[in-house]
Amino acid sequence: DEILATRNMPISEARDYLANFLFTGDDAFRPIGTLSGGERGRIALAKLALEGANFLLLDEPTNHLDIPSQEILQEMLARFEGTILLVSHDRYLINALATQIWATEPGLFRLFEGTYQEYLAVREAEREAERAAREGLAPRAAAQKSGSKAETKKNGLSPREREKRVKLVEDAIHQLEQQISQLSDDLESASAAGQVNRVRELSAAYNQTQAELDARMIEWEQLHENA
Repeated sequence: DEILATRNMPISEARDYLANFLFTGDDAFRPIGTLSGGERGRIALAKLALEGANFLLLDEPTNHLDIPSQEILQEMLARFEGTILLVSHDRYLINALATQIWATEPGLFRLFEGTYQEYLAVREAEREAERAAREGLAPRAAAQKSGSKAETKKNGLSPREREKRVKLVEDAIHQLEQQISQLSDDLESASAAGQVNRVRELSAAYNQTQAELDARMIEWEQLHENA
């Protein structure tokens, strides 16, 4: 009755449809009140799929679903042709479905074009770049032990060495900014042309380049702070 109330169809067609959600035989005629929580979740998914929506807003959709229901949900959402805004802690579901990540961190909102796995890879690359920048500016033991050299060096760099390093970092920043500008133009063109695979490739390159730029900006700031 729930399915027929959502969309008018022959009973035989409704039974075939319910079979896709693991309701077979007499189970298709069971009253809603006799269903378990997971089974009710599958009925809700079956009704949702019939409504013909082009936008879904889902908040922790796998909570309280049994494993079969979770698998059905993922299959249904993978076939959905509209837009899905998904809020979830289910990393498996996010990685299987998401093509754009909205990540929130303390004091920061970040929009990432790509899969969740790609997002994790870029975040790790950023952390590595930040660590490398900090280590490159760490005081050297020899400089710390040398009284006269300690007066002329900070963070292991003499004024001349620091000046050269600043120039190298500034050149790198300029090149990375040019690359990001070009990638942004390429992304816009690929998106307008509907080149999905190309958009994903460019998005990954864009985010990787942005991570490198962020690391160089951190290094530039640290060089000036320690001047």
